[in-house]
Amino acid sequence: MRKRALAAVLVALAAGCGGPAAPTGVPLTRVDLPGEPVTLTAYGDSLLIGTHREGQPVVPGLLRRDPSGAVTEIPLTTATPYGKLARWTAIDTDGTRVVAIGGERGGAHGNVRWSVWDGTAAGLVEKRQGFSTFGGYGAGDLTGVMITPSTPAVVGGWENPTAGFDIADWLPTGDDWIRQPTTGTALESTAQHLPFPIAATRYGPGILVVGWEFANGVVTPTAWHAPTGATGWTKTPLPAGGPGAAMSVHCTDSGCVAAGRVNGKLALWRLTGDTWTPLPDPPAIPVGDQDVLAAPVETDGAVIQFAADGNQVKALRLTGNTWTAHTLTGPTGTPTATLALGPTTFLVSGGTLWTTQATALR
Repeated sequence: MRKRALAAVLVALAAGCGGPAAPTGVPLTRVDLPGEPVTLTAYGDSLLIGTHREGQPVVPGLLRRDPSGAVTEIPLTTATPYGKLARWTAIDTDGTRVVAIGGERGGAHGNVRWSVWDGTAAGLVEKRQGFSTFGGYGAGDLTGVMITPSTPAVVGGWENPTAGFDIADWLPTGDDWIRQPTTGTALESTAQHLPFPIAATRYGPGILVVGWEFANGVVTPTAWHAPTGATGWTKTPLPAGGPGAAMSVHCTDSGCVAAGRVNGKLALWRLTGDTWTPLPDPPAIPVGDQDVLAAPVETDGAVIQFAADGNQVKALRLTGNTWTAHTLTGPTGTPTATLALGPTTFLVSGGTLWTTQATALR
């Protein structure tokens, strides 16, 4: 009896010190869809689901799920052979307009052939671009797309003629997407500073990009911020006690939370105003440089990070300074996309869409 009582005291003390509480099982509800879910985007009180339909004449798909759970297909009009094969990278909306990017590897060198799409929930149309817009000798990957109040934008990478790759941004002129100059901006690479964007999102009237920078032999988690549209870029190293990277990010009008790795373990940061601070003592989940981390969600007064821990999928909840780790029943594989919409949280893991209520993760 004394041993059991002592164990109970030690568990209570660990929880009070901010360590993760003992895992509990939370069952999630599977949502069957015509295709593999890839991206999740809020569209008012509805959910836009970008899907991948291997073997279909048009591989990418786009679904709208309304609050009742009813799912309707949004028509897609392709313009290129690679548009018909694209796998979605990112989809964004301002509540009316919808802009998307996707890609598929092909050609003699197996490079990604990018496609850009524009429209509304009534239908999305691929906008044919010149080969050199997103491709060619200087091309890098595309990271994200966003619709700011002043302009849509695409963010990715493009070769710097003297050192590495710049972070690049493209803005539309009619149906054409034009890469913007980066010389002299915080997006430019140099022999001393090489940036690597991993995720990008809309933040208020501007854009936030997260990733890492290699400088002076050190790999540092880093964020780049344009406060209005795609202008006025600044760069901020994130506080970290070792090498790492910011790998995903979620923003609201009041701030952002980024997830990544430091010293091979899960790390999270919060942006409030212009200041980034690390979230305290996240559970010691291994995260490698080839891993994927879904963006954190903020719901029910807490930050929730979904992550794979060995052969289990976990929901890691931070309330105040205390983490609670829930082992999820149902999902397998790696969480790749998340979204909180009202009281419902959506998760894509192992190529399947799952839902749960925020209260189930308390």
